[in-house]
Amino acid sequence: MKTKTKKMAGRLIAAALVLSAGLMQTSCWEEQHPGSYYTFSGETVADFLSNRDSVFSDFIYCLKTAEIWGEMQVYGDHTCFAPTNAAMANYLVDKFPTRPGITVKDLTKDECDTIAKTHLCSSTFFCKDLQDGAFPSPNLLDRYLTYNTDSTIDMEGNMKVVYKVNKSSVIVERDDTVVNGVVHIVDKVISPSNDFLPDRIKVDPTATLFYEALILTKMSDSLVAYMDETYPTPSYDSLLICFKTTGKTAKQYKTAYETDNVVWPEKRMYKYTAFIPQDTILKEKYNVENIEGLKALAYSIYGDDGAEDDFTSRKNSLNKFISYHLLPEYLTYDQLTNSLEKIVNQHDQYDYFDVEDFYETMMPHSFMRISMPKVDKGHKYINRKGTQKSGNLIPGIKVLEPETDVTGLNGGYYYLSDILKYDDYTRNTVFNTRMRYMCNTMSPDFINSNARGRDREVVDRVVYSFLPGYCKNFKVSDESEFAVRYVDFTFGTYNGDEMTIRGIYDVSLKLPPVPVDGTYEIRMFMNTMASDANVGSDRGVVQVYFKQGDYATSEGWQPCGIPVDLTLAGNDPKIGNYKDSGDELKSDEDLIQANEKALRNRGYMKAPNSYHQSSGDNLRDIVDCLRKILTTEYMYANLDYAIRLRLVLDNPSAVCPLNFIELVPKSIYAGDTPEDRY
Repeated sequence: MKTKTKKMAGRLIAAALVLSAGLMQTSCWEEQHPGSYYTFSGETVADFLSNRDSVFSDFIYCLKTAEIWGEMQVYGDHTCFAPTNAAMANYLVDKFPTRPGITVKDLTKDECDTIAKTHLCSSTFFCKDLQDGAFPSPNLLDRYLTYNTDSTIDMEGNMKVVYKVNKSSVIVERDDTVVNGVVHIVDKVISPSNDFLPDRIKVDPTATLFYEALILTKMSDSLVAYMDETYPTPSYDSLLICFKTTGKTAKQYKTAYETDNVVWPEKRMYKYTAFIPQDTILKEKYNVENIEGLKALAYSIYGDDGAEDDFTSRKNSLNKFISYHLLPEYLTYDQLTNSLEKIVNQHDQYDYFDVEDFYETMMPHSFMRISMPKVDKGHKYINRKGTQKSGNLIPGIKVLEPETDVTGLNGGYYYLSDILKYDDYTRNTVFNTRMRYMCNTMSPDFINSNARGRDREVVDRVVYSFLPGYCKNFKVSDESEFAVRYVDFTFGTYNGDEMTIRGIYDVSLKLPPVPVDGTYEIRMFMNTMASDANVGSDRGVVQVYFKQGDYATSEGWQPCGIPVDLTLAGNDPKIGNYKDSGDELKSDEDLIQANEKALRNRGYMKAPNSYHQSSGDNLRDIVDCLRKILTTEYMYANLDYAIRLRLVLDNPSAVCPLNFIELVPKSIYAGDTPEDRY
């Protein structure tokens, strides 16, 4: 796979070659892909289509007009969903009913560009390697396509598997391998909407009340941003803007990250997810038939806080009702919580502990919990607690898997089995729990840039770094190397997620909100890897700070005890973590509990036992995997809090890996019932 770093370098080289040869013009019909000047004896994507010109001539026209044809002729990793001429003709009739007789040659360059880029991904995806859900990476329009299999009965009465893209385009011929990727032939043009999310909801006849409230509260105005025009797109000359003081080149960064390739998102995108209770749900369950009824329902949940008639106030009950149904990032259905089969299969306590994620919503100081239970594997629930096997189940609200494409230009939406509430019951009962936030979900920018959740075996070990000042909820010093890694099934981190901080680092991050006022323990997962001197020797010594207030300002930070030495092995006497079944504890429950108590007295806990890495080792059984108790604080539900991680020793190669942060109420960590080990 090519990285953006390689492509940027290639563009400069290619430009120099063109200028030195005096080639000042290139036809847009036969342009070369920047930085690529290779030929092949086998079929490329372009050859595959050209050799079947009578079937694909219309799509070829779009590729050439969009100036992508040259890229299909040369080296790369491409997936091409090739619509036939019949599919193109049907699309034109449906798309432009007021333009009878329209042909592909009547389309504008922008229209051809949209068609071409919708059908191309810059990674190779074979149907045999996919599971139902979103493709692992987006198409060239930065939009996720979905893949699903279905079955039908053919004319002879035999069962036949049907492969679909975006629920409606059938793959009639699949996995045609070419030297620069794969081609799948589809019977229908893939045509995702280019409307912004509010306009997408507007035309849904089942969501009229939700849309009316969205407009009345003006939360619709918050859902129309798409691209940050101030974002300084990295160029090859300015790649080091992120790491000004290290003096390393882009090539050296690959060495610094061992076999990883470092890239920077070329754009900063704003995207959103809406969860919609349909009109029928509101009518049948709450007798709500109009906007006045919805206002009354919202008031019964939240009250008005003095803002009953100002629907744009964030204190208004209807505003709270709508904004709690919104997320500031777009998540495909399978991304709502981790759905990678390899990761799900590594959950050891799936009967008792759901695969889950926590997200801040667009209602100030609120969050939701999204779970995928074993009893309904593949389906997602919001604000579910417990499992059928563990008892005390609060079933939550089911997120209905879409039957059609429900995405717009800057996000998508899902129907719900009921309304969502951030009421007293939810905050005091449902969220009286350990809240484990994966660090890669703690900024919308990690998700909207496609940095989070990338399968290591698909993305070729690419890590995403971010320019200073363009990552919400995180502030990173100029001396810090800051990147989100791919999902690593082999590494000792929960769900294979990791955010890596390197260099002489100083990073501040906004903590998620707490549900109710009270005392909370704040923990951080750590894997020192110190037992392997060749690997863990780069871990640093970090001072942790805590504050109430804005994470991005320098005032108000209070140190949390003495610095944390990440270079210590878990079984070092200063920590004292021992394997439950090892020589020290001998699987004796009394000895294990004594060890847990001793660890807490030193400010540590064992890692969760609900997940194992691909080697088979449960995280709890890896002595270098620990939870560090950073601080215990009284926190208010309506205030902002932050922590800061600052390297103490001057070590330019120091590393601080982040996996998850836990916010744990006193009722859990010091309750009558001991906290579970999940």
